[in-house]
Amino acid sequence: MTRIPRLAAALAVLCALAALAAVLRSPASAQTPTTRLLTFTELERGGTFTHIRNTKGAPRRANLAGDVIVFTNPLADASGARVGTSWVSCTTTGGARNFMKSTLTCSGVLTFADGTLTLQANTSPATSTTTGAVTGGTGAYANARGVFVSEEGPNGARNTVTLAG
Repeated sequence: MTRIPRLAAALAVLCALAALAAVLRSPASAQTPTTRLLTFTELERGGTFTHIRNTKGAPRRANLAGDVIVFTNPLADASGARVGTSWVSCTTTGGARNFMKSTLTCSGVLTFADGTLTLQANTSPATSTTTGAVTGGTGAYANARGVFVSEEGPNGARNTVTLAG
């Protein structure tokens, strides 16, 4: 796997983590807050990836400030059943002539039949582990909050989501 597709897969996994949390989240009483730990795998097949170069004339291996990475990926639960789609946009906030040394600030929306989740993360293509925040949601996921960790693995990204009550 080349480095740019690995970055896309890692960022997609971030979205998938939040998606699994939403799908498996159980309702919690306001008087008894709970924390729930979930695991999830991002589907690499069927996704899209685009590097939008807003820096004309930059070398092909560069990722400069203002460039944007956008991607979508299908989301699946632990059994492999499709449960939604991730929609992610990453703005390059720390540019570099070497793509792997750049920094990306990403925002994503995970869509499901019964609502959406939103997430944010700051990452680098050179990093195999990304940590981010579940920042909210709509529908069945209104007021969702928590954190996720996405780790690149040999067969896709392994994700862990912790949702706070």
